[in-house]
Amino acid sequence: MKTVLIAEDSEDDVFTMKMACQRTGVPHRLQIVTDGEMAVDYLSGKGAFVNRMIHPLPDILFLDVKIPKRSGHEVLTWIRSQPNLKDLPVVMLTGSALKADVEQAYKLGATSYLQKVADLEEFEQTVRLALEYWLKLNIAVA
Repeated sequence: MKTVLIAEDSEDDVFTMKMACQRTGVPHRLQIVTDGEMAVDYLSGKGAFVNRMIHPLPDILFLDVKIPKRSGHEVLTWIRSQPNLKDLPVVMLTGSALKADVEQAYKLGATSYLQKVADLEEFEQTVRLALEYWLKLNIAVA
């Protein structure tokens, strides 16, 4: 079963992401971390995330740009420096569409950059489309 990792500190955004993920109809396991350090620990299999049966490497990561402890950009930089994670799809999430943030994310290796929109239905639809593409339609290198 595919795994989706969400790195997001907002409870409201986590709830929205969970609802969108459930509504895709694409079978997957959902994992949540609430700060940048936890994201790095999860991805590196450290601490509470050492058991890969319970915490498998994700097939896609939704990463909040403004996450605490390590920013989304810092986590993305770390991810792209790891040989085993270089192909991990990383979708940056933000409430801001500042050109500098967008440019920096893509420069650091983001796969996609999504703005959290106020329209809940539109945001859920965007998340559903991303999951359907990355978990169901995309053919990844084995």
